[in-house]
Amino acid sequence: MTPVQILRMLRARWWLIAALALLGAAAGALSSKWMPSRYEARSRIAVEMLKADPVTGETVQPRTLETIMAAQVELVRDPRVTRRVVDHFGWIDSPRLRAAHQRAVERGTTLGLRDWLAEDVSQRTRATLIRNSPLLELSYSSSVPETARRGADAVRDAFIAEALDSKRRDAAQQAQWFARQVDTLKSRLASAEQRKASFERANGIVLQDDNVDAESSKLRALASSAPAPAAVPSTVAVAPSSTQLAQVDAQLAAARQSMGRNHPQIIALQQQRAALAAAVSRELASATAAGRASGAGVSPQGELGAQTRKVLAQRGLVDEARRLAGDVAVLRDQVAKTMQRAADFELQAQSTEAGYSKLGAAALPRSPSTPARWLLMVAGLAAGLIAGTIAAIVLELVRRRVRGPEDLEAVGLPVIGMVRDPKHGTGGGSAFAVRSFRTAAA
Repeated sequence: MTPVQILRMLRARWWLIAALALLGAAAGALSSKWMPSRYEARSRIAVEMLKADPVTGETVQPRTLETIMAAQVELVRDPRVTRRVVDHFGWIDSPRLRAAHQRAVERGTTLGLRDWLAEDVSQRTRATLIRNSPLLELSYSSSVPETARRGADAVRDAFIAEALDSKRRDAAQQAQWFARQVDTLKSRLASAEQRKASFERANGIVLQDDNVDAESSKLRALASSAPAPAAVPSTVAVAPSSTQLAQVDAQLAAARQSMGRNHPQIIALQQQRAALAAAVSRELASATAAGRASGAGVSPQGELGAQTRKVLAQRGLVDEARRLAGDVAVLRDQVAKTMQRAADFELQAQSTEAGYSKLGAAALPRSPSTPARWLLMVAGLAAGLIAGTIAAIVLELVRRRVRGPEDLEAVGLPVIGMVRDPKHGTGGGSAFAVRSFRTAAA
């Protein structure tokens, strides 16, 4: 179908197009007359999440803030916020609203009165995040300007109150979780301290605050106070088994890094070490007794050597004591940090900062937000023109008529001539009434 054919169809059915256009304009005028006026009031909130938290000192990154604000836009229409608005105005006690809810129940709604009113508030509320600014605009619409203004302020206050309560609830839950972790860590710390104390009592080892045992401290003191060695070499008694004991201690320390304390290899090394330690003690006792029997007094160098051998003999036990002390130190640090986090969240649970601030009160709307009458009439006129055009084309396709030579050519009939219609005057083109002549096929 060519544009010329469509134009001829529309020209032939102009009366239908005009009638539907006028009907659409009339419908727009009537709808503007019967449509209730809607007023929309706006209220704004400033987002202060970029500021440091007064309790923890933490701040929100700008990119994270965009995601948070997108979620807050949806939270404005959340039932938790809209229910607060319903409670603020006391609409549950309104007989008129109760009757309207009863009619809605008869029509099939399953919502209770409070949720039904909250849903109506949600439909009247709209939230918009103003671009390139930390501002959130809330709007509320109503048929009464004063109700729209009060509704915008009520939605804003309900949103801030819900944000504060949500922050407090989350902080309280976090504080409870950290408090439970503190109890667990304290129990583990007590067990670790008990293991450390039992080990020290069983082996006669006492670690000082710097994790140095008493024998090592004594060795340091002797080394710092010992005089320079004499020119005449002195013979220092050395236990033959001390070298083997040092090797076993090294093997035991390496094995403890990858094996548990109840591993068979660990137990075997400990038994071997105990036997070597006993042998070293006996050898040292024999050497000391022999030295004393010779009648020579104990020299500082001899005392230093004896203390050195004693420290080496219990080096494995001291390493184990230090490992236990390290576990205790780690648990103490975890307890301190966890208690601090629990205290921070407890303070947040009592915070009065929601991260938002009000920017004045909503202004009373002066003009309705519903479309103007002329706009509805223009929209109805446009809709009528479109409907009339479609109806004209459909009617022409259903009741096909010959309105030009193109219609004959479309069905394969040749046009052998056109006769001027006197009714249309002496014009060209559309002033002709087409009459086709065809010859019978031979």
